[in-house]
Amino acid sequence: MTIHNKSSRLLIVLLSIFLLQACGIKFWYNRMDWVVPWYLDDYVELSSQQEDTLETLLELKTEWHRSNELPKYVSMLNRMEADIKSGAIHQTYDRYRRDIRGFYDTLLDELSDDLVAQTASLTDEQIKQLMDNLDKEAKEQYEEFQELTDEERQEERLERLEDSFDEWIGSLTDEQEKLIKEMASLLKSSGEATHQYRAKWRDAFRTALAERKSESGQAAIKSLITDPYQVGGEEMNAIRDYNGNIYKEYQLKMYRTLSAKQKRHVISEIEDYREDFEDLIDD
Repeated sequence: MTIHNKSSRLLIVLLSIFLLQACGIKFWYNRMDWVVPWYLDDYVELSSQQEDTLETLLELKTEWHRSNELPKYVSMLNRMEADIKSGAIHQTYDRYRRDIRGFYDTLLDELSDDLVAQTASLTDEQIKQLMDNLDKEAKEQYEEFQELTDEERQEERLERLEDSFDEWIGSLTDEQEKLIKEMASLLKSSGEATHQYRAKWRDAFRTALAERKSESGQAAIKSLITDPYQVGGEEMNAIRDYNGNIYKEYQLKMYRTLSAKQKRHVISEIEDYREDFEDLIDD
């Protein structure tokens, strides 16, 4: 599960921590009140009152997530472990993708109104600071993308895939290395489409922010948060769907090659996540 639009920085930080796309799950989860403002500080300087409001929001949403959502994650991992042991993962793979998407949608529904309210509280000066920083970041990212050749991007993609599979299943066999190389060669780069899409999104966001005090402006901001790809995201969606199908095909191919030792490694990784979730629920 990937969130491409870095322009909604607060949302990304919340999602990455709540949906655990970072190391040190328990460490970050229990430190939301300072992690999020720390990230946001790169984009906009909040007033003391805004920081207090954000801290209260994070405390409430963390408790909601701890009691309502983490048990669902534990349940999913229990099912996933059972399916891996029984070999049923090929039949249930799509269900797990839907589950994870459902976790994201639920979290987005829970956070969106508060994110809109937080955004509406920004001053004109803060809005300018925010958008200037987002534009600057986008420019730097695109320049970094352009500096790489297609071959270099392919090498980076392959390295990321190898690191990911190595983390989850352990040392790779020659057959598995070959599959990963095939997978990397088939995946489409979204760099150019991402740049064009984000530019359109920022323009729409900038327009909505100008009307952030009005009901229509807040509705527009919420729409851009909950359905970001509505603005020039057609090509991004097409690439995402295509790559998603490649991931599915090759992840299932990789599963068929797993040794007993590698399956135990996968299950051990799942158990570690589950234990972290259960510890957080009990905190």
